[in-house]
Amino acid sequence: MDRSGLVSIDCYAWWMKRTSSQRTAMPQSLFVKAVLPFAAPILLTFALVLLVGNHWPRDIAPGSGLKLAGLIATAATAFVAWRYSAAQLDEPKACKFAALLCAVTALLGWPVWSVGVLPSVNGAIVRGQSTVHMTLERTEVTHASKSRKLYYWAWLKPDQSDAVIGSGRYFISEDVYNRLEKTSPATVKVTVGQGLLGARIVLGYDQR
Repeated sequence: MDRSGLVSIDCYAWWMKRTSSQRTAMPQSLFVKAVLPFAAPILLTFALVLLVGNHWPRDIAPGSGLKLAGLIATAATAFVAWRYSAAQLDEPKACKFAALLCAVTALLGWPVWSVGVLPSVNGAIVRGQSTVHMTLERTEVTHASKSRKLYYWAWLKPDQSDAVIGSGRYFISEDVYNRLEKTSPATVKVTVGQGLLGARIVLGYDQR
């Protein structure tokens, strides 16, 4: 082999060694810890289903939601997961990668917090019950995704513009749906209360 070939091999070996030395090693446990912002609300949802079930009301009325509270829970979980993941990382690049990974998994967990965990927590304490008179516009039946299960809804509009709950599609039970379909009332009385996290909870329906 001529001298130019040896020089090329030496240059290639130097470049590979330099690249390998600059490559940031990521511990395998980092990926497990970074999934916590998504896994935590899912596990909490299952725990609440098993321990609480339907004992705490969780039907949030339209015009009252827990998206902001879910975002706060998401940000807090992401921060804790990042601090826990970055504790064993020394290089700034690895810490930035861990922060990015935790942020992505946290965004996936945001809707789980908002519609899974927090509505149950909100229903742990209910206070300030009141009755709102609402106009029944129509009823609706939808199918659950990839299932034969049916969901029943009532489209309601408050008679007063300053009502504590807004217009929209309200989730109802099959018994309430059958009763509304049978009698077709013009107005429905909706009993609501304020939950622990401030969101309005639907507690019951009564025909006027």
